[in-house]
Parts: sequence; C-alpha cells; structure tokens
Amino acid sequence: MTNRLGGPLVGALVGLAAAALGAVFLTGGGFDARVLAIAAGSVLVTAAVAFIAGKSITAPAAAAPLQPPPFAPAPGTGAASGAIPVGQLQDSARAAQNAADRTVLVETCVWMRDRATSPALAQHLDGAFAKVGVTQVDATGQRFDPAVHEAGSTVAARGPADEGIIARTEQIGYTDRGRILRHPIVTVYRGQGVRA
Repeated sequence: MTNRLGGPLVGALVGLAAAALGAVFLTGGGFDARVLAIAAGSVLVTAAVAFIAGKSITAPAAAAPLQPPPFAPAPGTGAASGAIPVGQLQDSARAAQNAADRTVLVETCVWMRDRATSPALAQHLDGAFAKVGVTQVDATGQRFDPAVHEAGSTVAARGPADEGIIARTEQIGYTDRGRILRHPIVTVYRGQGVRA
C-alpha cells in the first residue's frame, strides 16, 4: 500500500498560510480570529478530502520469473549498454520534484515562522523544523564571517577583543540539512576609535 502525501500536504499548508493572510487582509489590516477560524476550517476540510483522495492501493504485479533486465550485462562481460529504463528516468524526475516541493514548503514555513505572533505556533514550527533537519542560526558571540553572516549594523566595541565579534543577531538565519537557506542578519562590534 502506498500513500501519496506530498501534494495534499503541501496544498494544505499553503492553504492554511493563505487563510491566515486572508484573515488579516479581509479585516482591513487587523486580526480577526473568527475570519481565521472560518478560513482554517475550510482548509482543514479540503486537506482531509485531499488526504483521502491522495491514497492509492497498488497490488503487486503477477509473479513472473526473474530475468535480468534487457540492459544488464551478460555474465562475464563488460559494462551494460543500451537505453536507460523509463522507470529509472521517472524516479529521477520524481525525486527532483519532491526536492523542489520540499524547498518550497520549508521556505513557506520559515516565512510563517518569521511572522508567527503566537508562541504556541512558533514552538510547533520549531519542533517541525527540528524533525526535518532545518535548524535556526543565531550567530551571537561568533566572529563575523561575510560568507555566513549578513551585517545589518555595527556598535562600538567594548574592548579590542570584541573587534569583529557579533554583538547580537537581528534576524535568525536557517540551514536545511547543512545548506544555508537564509544568512542571519547581525550587529557586529567595530573598533573603539571608529566614529560613525
């Protein structure tokens, strides 16, 4: 039995984000919990229907005698020659599409995390990030590196040892399985003799 969750899950989360934005914009810039509840309710119903429709049961193919594929080398000969099987091409395309879908979903969740005003929602998103390999980057106390950090501002150093050290992180950065999604924006200590 297989269960295709990619499309319905992505659609439900994007729909939930749209519902939250709609709740803000439809009420003239303010937040109205009733509008959000109505919009979120319809998104949850849609997600449930998509989840149910997204399920498929695949029966195993009739057992056939095992034969080497036509592209496999004969025993005792060199490398295989011939066309790449269509299934292998489809698997590569499906993997590329899944990676692209995951990137869009992670970036959407980062965008939602930046705007989360509810501590419970922020905590839930942080937990989900941890489960899928997305980590927050708070660079406070590290030495400034322009390849990894983005300087937002500077402050006077308290002493020579503080020169080039990050005083605080203005906006948290994110990495996805080690790949930088967003550089943290930081405030860097600068030399005492320099005046702005």
